[in-house]
Amino acid sequence: MALCLNKVLQTAQKSVSIQQIRFRSKINIQRPKPFHHERGKVMELLTPIYANPNKGKKLWEVCISAQKKDVKKYVAHPYEMIIAREILNWFNNSKMIGIFHMNSIKAEDNFNFQVRLKKHNMYTKNYGYTLMKLALTDTIYEPVLKLFLTRSALVFSPDVNVQALVQTAKKTPELTLLAGILNDKLLHRNEFLEYGKMDLTSARVGLVSVLQNAGGNNLNRQLTHHQSTLVTRLEQISTAKSTCDNND
Repeated sequence: MALCLNKVLQTAQKSVSIQQIRFRSKINIQRPKPFHHERGKVMELLTPIYANPNKGKKLWEVCISAQKKDVKKYVAHPYEMIIAREILNWFNNSKMIGIFHMNSIKAEDNFNFQVRLKKHNMYTKNYGYTLMKLALTDTIYEPVLKLFLTRSALVFSPDVNVQALVQTAKKTPELTLLAGILNDKLLHRNEFLEYGKMDLTSARVGLVSVLQNAGGNNLNRQLTHHQSTLVTRLEQISTAKSTCDNND
């Protein structure tokens, strides 16, 4: 009997019917129904009593980042002005200046680079953009400021010795030559290196020989022909005038 009841109960299953009922009317978003009485009292209590100052304004008028801020003018420290004068003094008294981009470098490698430069009477300096701007603004070196937006190094030398500078920089791969200044003229890296390969003595001898061959052996006489003729004519006029005065 028990077995029969268990089989009957297992076969009998309760079926649950679910039926979706659509809402009786559409929800009006523009004109919603008023709140319940209790909720209405809470919403009334939470309503701000002060008017919104940004009501009716455009989005860009409300944005704080879009508004112009009063930028205070930077006032240099007296010590910075001393360093700026020192930088300008280095630029004015150096015949050759190398501008390098400095990557990450160890202090020991940087010290060894300075020692090798010292042997060739060269000196390396590192300055920030703020100091460089204070020193070089309104000077002939102002275009150099664009090269100091990143970490850079300067090499000053009272003599022109590009080959020694290049050979010394090769032993320090963390430094990359960007440009150079020779006799107050800013040169690109390729121009700077090409100038260093030139032998000025041989170039001057070649120029003199070309001028002599172009004008012959009487180059000096041809260049000063008009001046010599003018002096001769003036002497003749002065001599004739003095002779007439003596006859009178």
